[in-house]
Amino acid sequence: MRIAIVGAGGIGCLLGARLAGIDQIEVLLVARGEHAARLADQGLALNFNGVLEMHRLPVLDTADTAALAQLAGYDWLLFACKSQHTRRLAEHLQPYVSAHCRLGSLQNGVDNEPILAEVFARPVMGGLMRKFFAHLTAPGAVEVRGVLEAMLGDFPTGCGPEVTAMAELLRQAGMTVYASDDIRRELWRKLILNNGCNPLAAVTFLDTQRMANDPDLAWVMRNLMREAAAAAAADEVEFSPHELEAVFQWIKGIDPITPSMQADAQRGKPLELDGITGAILRRAALLGIEVPVTATLHHVLLGKYGSSD
Repeated sequence: MRIAIVGAGGIGCLLGARLAGIDQIEVLLVARGEHAARLADQGLALNFNGVLEMHRLPVLDTADTAALAQLAGYDWLLFACKSQHTRRLAEHLQPYVSAHCRLGSLQNGVDNEPILAEVFARPVMGGLMRKFFAHLTAPGAVEVRGVLEAMLGDFPTGCGPEVTAMAELLRQAGMTVYASDDIRRELWRKLILNNGCNPLAAVTFLDTQRMANDPDLAWVMRNLMREAAAAAAADEVEFSPHELEAVFQWIKGIDPITPSMQADAQRGKPLELDGITGAILRRAALLGIEVPVTATLHHVLLGKYGSSD
């Protein structure tokens, strides 16, 4: 099987390194710029829970249009890029992808799968990663901390044999993987978590433990989560107060994590605002409801860091 991973950030590089270790699996990283050049020339330096690993993986630079023809021979295209880049990359790659190629998303947010289904005109596997963080620390270098866990399913619902086969591959790659017949709901559950942690961490520069155990910041987190859950109604997804509290308590109980928006802010990279807080604001507008805490942090971060478009 040949698998191309679009977006060689933390998640993409981790997936590539782990899948490449499976017999009869060929992996291609689709990257760009200095990072792509460093991966091609010097390989990937993967710091996994404090242990440094070196990996050599084939790399395709998205700017090399002649090389994009290679994608025609791939069986899977897994998107692991930041959500603000999904549509641009999908439209750029679509002419080179064969009709038999399966599409999958392992990204933050709830908008990626509909975008991919629209651009490629085919079903899409939805997925999410949890219980760990994976950050690009420098060109060619990735840091991963935590326990590798994933959830997959046909989007918006169902769980067919191809998803089951991909889940088994990820298990062979060393992940704990769950299959879901309602992946859209699970993606919303993660978005509730992300909305509760990410924008606040990008403002405070505190980890999840520091925020969740501070009474004032915990108040902000809970309200961010409530607003995300209210916005989920636009996609006909509902969460009970008990479920929201369970998500908060899970955050409070795990080891400290540096949320991705905080990591991006620290490194001067664009924030994933559109895919997290932006997704909440768009659906709140459709429903005609107010989400004042999310809107405030969204505009504070937009004013400080600018748009990621």
